[in-house]
Amino acid sequence: MDLGEPGKQIGEKLFVLLDAEQQRELTHYVLTRNKQDCAPAENSYVISHTSTLQADVELPLTEIQEGELYFCLEEREVSIRGEKVDLSAREFNTLYLLLMNRKRVMTFETIAYHVWGEEYVENELTAIHNIMSRLRQKLKTSPDISDYIIGVRGVGYKFDTT
Repeated sequence: MDLGEPGKQIGEKLFVLLDAEQQRELTHYVLTRNKQDCAPAENSYVISHTSTLQADVELPLTEIQEGELYFCLEEREVSIRGEKVDLSAREFNTLYLLLMNRKRVMTFETIAYHVWGEEYVENELTAIHNIMSRLRQKLKTSPDISDYIIGVRGVGYKFDTT
């Protein structure tokens, strides 16, 4: 991490390292702390937070709308054009990692660390290629839908709609 980077970029990189509960708590804290200072996001994708009642406590939902793709972290739901896409836990976690790091190339090592953790066998790129292939197939519900997952030869993968 380059300490010369703006705080927002450093924050985005650190956010990915948090587990889901920590991300939810941080998001809730930031949203409630800065309600009056809400400004439109600079990104072309939309991350919205809606509330749900859970154990008498309101927690925000992390929802991402990217073109025709809808992603909800807490409900672990993905849909394209309103049609639900069934993903395995690893496929979902991989998509989440790529979405939260949109347009950034995630190296094979980074993907392995965040999706498999210690279960991942080093030098076993076949597992990563297989999961990306399955994700691409499941997200391509129609021929006119964009390829969301882009391979970067010899490096890794990224999420991009352009």
